[in-house]
Amino acid sequence: MIRVALGLGSSLGDRRLQVERAVAMLAARTGARGMRVSRWYRTPPMRGGTARGWFLNGVAAFDTDLDPLEVLEVCVALERGFGRRRARYWGDRTLDLDVLLAGDRIVDHPRLQLPHPAIAHRAFVLLPLREAWPDAVDPRTGSRYAALPVPPGPAPVPIGVLAARRPLV
Repeated sequence: MIRVALGLGSSLGDRRLQVERAVAMLAARTGARGMRVSRWYRTPPMRGGTARGWFLNGVAAFDTDLDPLEVLEVCVALERGFGRRRARYWGDRTLDLDVLLAGDRIVDHPRLQLPHPAIAHRAFVLLPLREAWPDAVDPRTGSRYAALPVPPGPAPVPIGVLAARRPLV
């Protein structure tokens, strides 16, 4: 059993419906237990990319028996099922799923880097990670993500109220 954190995002269509459906499908396909989901955050597109629409972002953390590469495969299959196209760099997308953390594992694989190298540099990842997994630790440095400063740049805006601190699944 390993605790996993996934970043979720969407910038096309009914963003909230897509990320909430993705959470439900992730729970079913990964055998997730103890799932906690952050609030959703409205985020402007990243500078330097080709996306034009605002994003809805959040983080889901849960326990699973899958290894990190198996979780990645579930994510890629879900993105495809939602019509994700990878034609443009940081472009608009119906669904974006990123494996951020997998317990204390460090993974340097051509398809997966863990911990995700951009967690501490993107407020739209760091802030919801703190909500979904408050005691998450960077396995490379031992630093608690809750203790890191919020990176500079446009601040994501939380949408809605944080769910109760009980597991969702």
